[in-house]
Amino acid sequence: MIRALFAFTALFASCLVFTAPAVAQRDEAADRAAIHALLVAYGTTLDARDFDSFGRLFGTDGIYAAGGGMEARGAEAGTMMRRIFSENALGFREPNYHLFFNEVVTFAGPDRARATSMSLYMVPDDAGRPTAALMARYADDLTRVDGRWIFARRTVQSLMPAPAKPAR
Repeated sequence: MIRALFAFTALFASCLVFTAPAVAQRDEAADRAAIHALLVAYGTTLDARDFDSFGRLFGTDGIYAAGGGMEARGAEAGTMMRRIFSENALGFREPNYHLFFNEVVTFAGPDRARATSMSLYMVPDDAGRPTAALMARYADDLTRVDGRWIFARRTVQSLMPAPAKPAR
């Protein structure tokens, strides 16, 4: 009798696992890959000067908190970065590009996550060799909206300040 009860309980439990709603199940590997793609898209859109696509990385109310106390919401993040790049106050040569590393993602639910990462912003030196000009740490609150991971908030902290003299 006990053996039969154990078998019934095991069968019932396995049915619960296989009939759980798809919404309750999360494919962590796919979510990590999508979040990695989002973090990399931050740099690739800026490097390509695609500020409209950059702005779409943030939710409608998503906050981009850049260095120096600047903040923008949603698509305005792209507008802010377009202005910063066009002013080129630090005099960076082109091409310039981002390198990312030390990515850590933790999940806070099926549609929420936090991430930290770091980057080097590379510019050519006088001989055309890539040189690190800026280094930053990112703290992100991420959310999935309509099946797509986006920034709910991205905070940038400068770790290596800009050079004293603009690179010309």
